[in-house]
Amino acid sequence: MSEKTNDLTEIITQAINEIKLELGEKFNPDKINLAELERRTGLSRAKLRRLKENGFVDMPHGRTGLKADKTVLTGFTGVIDALLAKGITNSSVCFERLKDAGYKGGLTTVKTYIHDHKDLVPAKRQIVSSQGNRGRRYQTDPGESYQMDWGFVTVDTGNGATYKVACFAMICHCCGKRYIEFFPNARQENLFIGMLHAFLYMGIPQYVLTDNMKSVTIGRDSEGHPIWQKDYELFMGNIGFETKLCKPRHPFTKGAVERLIRFVKDNFLPGRIFH
Repeated sequence: MSEKTNDLTEIITQAINEIKLELGEKFNPDKINLAELERRTGLSRAKLRRLKENGFVDMPHGRTGLKADKTVLTGFTGVIDALLAKGITNSSVCFERLKDAGYKGGLTTVKTYIHDHKDLVPAKRQIVSSQGNRGRRYQTDPGESYQMDWGFVTVDTGNGATYKVACFAMICHCCGKRYIEFFPNARQENLFIGMLHAFLYMGIPQYVLTDNMKSVTIGRDSEGHPIWQKDYELFMGNIGFETKLCKPRHPFTKGAVERLIRFVKDNFLPGRIFH
């Protein structure tokens, strides 16, 4: 604002000096021709008339630099500050948590607040790993393939304590219909419970695509075929579906369920309290 004021003052001063140079001794600052000054500066005559009252000095507005005592975020800054302190900077997540608390403002206000208060966000280490060859996209028919995986997440109890739980996730590769369920751990009995609940909700597919978890396979034979864990093999036969395994160290083959787990970690859980 001060730079803008200084520029305007310089323009007016230069124009006045030019007129003074042309008129010589006849120049009278109290009787300066505003029409001529308007032509030289491009400012309106009304604006020049107001400036003349201040000696042609552009004074800043009386409230310039002041901030309103109350904003639409007043009363909710504690909520968003707590989220930022936990490292939650996703504006959509913060916006949803604020709305749950009664916030009536817009998303842009939240984005601006997050940008202006990045100092509240704790620094974190980021380890970048090689992405490798992601292969090609593939398509499946309805009911043909589900992708399945575990994700391990940290939940907040609201009293300062946190604990880790296992998130079972399954998604239809064709339509994107999804199912998640939380368990204390990723043991095989919880895997079977999660799969049964998902099948009740989504139906039974032709095959399930998953990684090489120990509750599913105990290894591969000499030809590279999977050796199923006996309880899982019996479970497959009784339910009536097949299982396909990703290549070792190639998890992005089941990218849909990987993204679902990332959504749970980055969007669903942050800011939520579990009792």
